[in-house]
Amino acid sequence: MKKVIVRAPVRADLAGGTLDLWPLYLFHPGSRTVNVAISYHAESEVEETGDDAIDIHLTDQQYEQRYQSIHELAADPKAALIHRALEHFHLTGIRITTRTDAPRGSGLGGSSALTITLVRALSELAGAPIEGDDLIALVRDLETRLLGVPAGIQDYYPPVYGGLMAIHLNPGAVLRHPIALPVERLAEHMLLHYTGVAHFSGTNNWDIYKRQIEGKKKIHKGLDRIAESAIEMEKALESGDMEAAGIALGHEWKNRKALIDGISTPEIESAIAAAVGAGAWSGKVCGAGGGGCIVFLMPPERRESVREALAHVPGQVIDAHPVAHGMIIERSDDLPKARPRFKMRSSPSLEQLYVFGGSGAYKPHLLAEAIITQSEPRSGLHVDIVRSFVAPMRASDGTVRWAEARTVEPEKLDIRAVPDPNHHVDDGLKPEMLMQGALLSEDAFRDYVSGTAKLTLLHNPEFDLYSQQDEGRSAFLKRCSEEARLRIDLQQEKLESTFRRRIDQVKELSERDQREREASDETAESERGPDVNVAWGQTIYNITSGKPAAVDESPHSLREDDYLSKIRQIQRSWDKELQVIREELEAKAREIEEIVITPSARNIEITKYLILWAAGL
Repeated sequence: MKKVIVRAPVRADLAGGTLDLWPLYLFHPGSRTVNVAISYHAESEVEETGDDAIDIHLTDQQYEQRYQSIHELAADPKAALIHRALEHFHLTGIRITTRTDAPRGSGLGGSSALTITLVRALSELAGAPIEGDDLIALVRDLETRLLGVPAGIQDYYPPVYGGLMAIHLNPGAVLRHPIALPVERLAEHMLLHYTGVAHFSGTNNWDIYKRQIEGKKKIHKGLDRIAESAIEMEKALESGDMEAAGIALGHEWKNRKALIDGISTPEIESAIAAAVGAGAWSGKVCGAGGGGCIVFLMPPERRESVREALAHVPGQVIDAHPVAHGMIIERSDDLPKARPRFKMRSSPSLEQLYVFGGSGAYKPHLLAEAIITQSEPRSGLHVDIVRSFVAPMRASDGTVRWAEARTVEPEKLDIRAVPDPNHHVDDGLKPEMLMQGALLSEDAFRDYVSGTAKLTLLHNPEFDLYSQQDEGRSAFLKRCSEEARLRIDLQQEKLESTFRRRIDQVKELSERDQREREASDETAESERGPDVNVAWGQTIYNITSGKPAAVDESPHSLREDDYLSKIRQIQRSWDKELQVIREELEAKAREIEEIVITPSARNIEITKYLILWAAGL
């Protein structure tokens, strides 16, 4: 039987919410939303059962039910979302378990993230996994059909892709634009506070939607200002100017709460006032408002002061931070993880098997196999590794000598249920002693696995890159260098734009001075160098193509020499700044840290545990 588990982060929105409702953004050119995936998650576990019934367990609502048909499911309003999804994929014989970390009504897009995980899991069991933007489009339509009103789309992108992003709402094409600011940097400046009052996004958003369609000027102007705030936020984050991002957050909130009554509440106002009074730049409600969570931006050194101030207002600070990863998918279809679990403590005896081959007398060993789950939430790493170990046992008292254990591949051993007649078995050994020693070694085995099955992950903090499974240091370093080159190219484009404006300013000043001289007196004729514009054009061409600024060695007028000297100074500054950027990014590409992942006891699932008699093993 197949089983799929899909886990995805929810989001905190920083600017531009409500504009993601079609067709609102078409009325406000340049519309975008800015949001970030955070470390609260939604999860759907979907498993085939082999019959026609449908079992659901909504853990957040403590609701569990079994339905004999899709029609019976359709009659239950609590299962409306699941019904829509199963109806789309024509699936029955399914057990569905859902859960979320985020508080209900938090405004963090938990229900949308949950729908993303559910639809992604069901699509795989249906035999046609849906990914990326296609998944987002389908979930949008299913939620719209369920709600009966248009559904915004910004909540779907963080669960699918993760990280910090701007979603550009262009006519004919919605484009996701990842923002290069590392999520760790954003986390230093960001804090989330839950007001304790649940919100309902549909009410405020639908009211705004209707008033926009009806042509209400106040709403139209308000959404224009929100669109401008979102552009302001994206530019601030792109440049790494966190104070400017904090100011943009304040502008967004001021514009948003002016749209309609009910977006702000006394609880929200008291929390924002307390945080700003303690040093935060600003705060705004996540989602449509009326309750839920507030996101704050602040200088890192004021973070604890803000946290302490929020402790004295209704609600609570929640420990959620930005994350770079999107969906994590686990699959199980009768592979090693699906094998029966070994229940150590309840086993009255252990199976005993024998290895054929080797020389000498049989000696007792303990063969143990485990599924080791290794995960690192920030990177999105989640892998299951099956390992088998064999350790000698002391015949006198059954002690398992884990210090002498080693990994083994059981399939390469000739293991049978009866002993090899060519090997002697000591009749004086007490099987009960061996079994007791083996059964009492469970904790020691888990400790041994924890100490030996560590996984080292490479991380570049500046670029927020993590090594992939089995990716060596040299390959990871190469990937970091490629990222550095991309960022250098981006910075070079920005720098070129800046210095081109400076060059244009010098040229404009030159032309203005020349006109003034020509109009003032006869000295203008003698001061005017031959072919100044030709020389000027050649100089500009040389600079922008990376060549020396000088055109030739022919004599120039004092005026021409003065302006060409200014251009050379600009070129030297340009080259110097670009070199500094290049050196900084190349150095940051080499800043690699190691993250050692040690599996805990609860992440070690014992699947095989038996006494193995072997000679010369």
